[in-house]
Amino acid sequence: MKFPVKVLLFMCFLSLSLWSSSKTDEKITLAIDGMSVNELIKLVATTTKKNIFIGEEIPGKVSYVGNKAISKKDLYTLLQTTLETKGYTLIDTGSGFLNVVRLANVTHMNLPLMQKSDIPQMKSHIFSFRFGSAENMGVKIKHFMSKNGKITFTKDSNSVIVTDFPETIATIEKAIKILDVKDEATSNTTHVILLKNADAKSLVTTLNTIIGKMTLSPGQQAPSITSDDTTNSLIVIANDESFRSLEETIRSLDHVRQQVYVKAKIIEISENRAKEIGIKYGFSGGKIGSTGLYTFNTALGDGSVSAIALDSTLAAKVSLPTLASGIALGANISLLNSNGAANVLSEPSILCIDNQESSIYVGKTESISSGVTQGVGTGITQNYTRQDIGLTLKIKPRLSNDDKVLLSVNAKLEDIEAGSVPDRPSTTKREVITSAIVNNGESVIVGGLIREKNDQVNSKVPLLGDIPVIGNLFKNKDENVDRVNLVIVLTPYIIEKSGDLSTLRQQLSELDAIEQRYVDAITKKLQDKEKRP
Repeated sequence: MKFPVKVLLFMCFLSLSLWSSSKTDEKITLAIDGMSVNELIKLVATTTKKNIFIGEEIPGKVSYVGNKAISKKDLYTLLQTTLETKGYTLIDTGSGFLNVVRLANVTHMNLPLMQKSDIPQMKSHIFSFRFGSAENMGVKIKHFMSKNGKITFTKDSNSVIVTDFPETIATIEKAIKILDVKDEATSNTTHVILLKNADAKSLVTTLNTIIGKMTLSPGQQAPSITSDDTTNSLIVIANDESFRSLEETIRSLDHVRQQVYVKAKIIEISENRAKEIGIKYGFSGGKIGSTGLYTFNTALGDGSVSAIALDSTLAAKVSLPTLASGIALGANISLLNSNGAANVLSEPSILCIDNQESSIYVGKTESISSGVTQGVGTGITQNYTRQDIGLTLKIKPRLSNDDKVLLSVNAKLEDIEAGSVPDRPSTTKREVITSAIVNNGESVIVGGLIREKNDQVNSKVPLLGDIPVIGNLFKNKDENVDRVNLVIVLTPYIIEKSGDLSTLRQQLSELDAIEQRYVDAITKKLQDKEKRP
């Protein structure tokens, strides 16, 4: 059997080297030129006296220029480097032989865990961290891993499992000693944030909900937030990273909130008188729908307000049809009022913050008997309680992007029932809860708070009605049962900024003057119509 010259020279050179090295420090000098990978595996097996299983033919050749002698152990490193370039690696099966396997499959095999091996094969190592989180540290050490290495995170133990070659794992160990140190940026410090618009106490509730859902690193303290109501400030105790995140959220929430100026009219309307005036002048006083919203017929006269000069600034914000409808509505109410069918009880106004409830109370507090107490030696004591009697109106506006206002209204009327015993009166309670979407400057009318009113009218013939017994024949007693509706007219106006409020009030005052001129014109027109034969 004949061998190529290169192989014969190599084998002779190797034999001499082995003979000389066996006498000294087990060093080997190699000079390989064009040897196949499989032949190199056989060479390493022969030299190290290890059994190596080759499951498949590995293509390719290898060359190595050796100017210095290497140890037998370094032969494994040379072989592993060669195999890695071909997509293979060498592992110890623990059964008396080494196995050549594909790199793509090696991480799924039973590799040594945190123990030394006779050959530089891939193994698994667990790294735990004292200060850094597994996620953050894993990102940093991944930079040092080989392309075939694998890393697995375990949050519960704040550690990672790295599968890679021993040299890589040794490098990662050195890197972790440098990277896994206490970061002063994670220490909590105290910050004070002065709020300009939002309420500090309300904002604390929102922020604590956000903090409860934050993901914290092991050992990291959760941020703490409290409010100082005197200065409307937030006191935040957090590390730098958490504070930057919270500060951005706080600045976003601490914005200027729009306001809504709600003008209200609280009116009592007699149904009987409204019908009489309606028959006389040809319009309806109003009807209550199933939602509790009251409606007026505003088509008085010809219903035209186009000839009236409206304020140009207000007209730019509130549409002309809305202004015209508001003026006609005010004229309707004024006409009812002037003829005794309506009684305007109050005209309060309230400035509301967007999406925040405000309330108006109109009434009085009555002392109502709550029973008697029989004391020992003190006699009978009459007990009284103080109870609010009147109208409570709660309004919550919410603005939309198209100059519309969603009004949530809760109107509650408490009154003393007619005919009740003076010191033990019975009280009534009526309540309407409704919502309506209206345009800026458009009115919504809330009704349904109805009470019965009984009027007794006595009339007699002069002189004859005063005669005893017989005078009863010349007397007449009429009992009039009337239903009185308590109607609330609400008109919201959107306030863009605080300086607009004084301007709006001036404009509304001018609008009232326009309305009065309109009422006078309609009244004169109706009177002229009544005088016609």
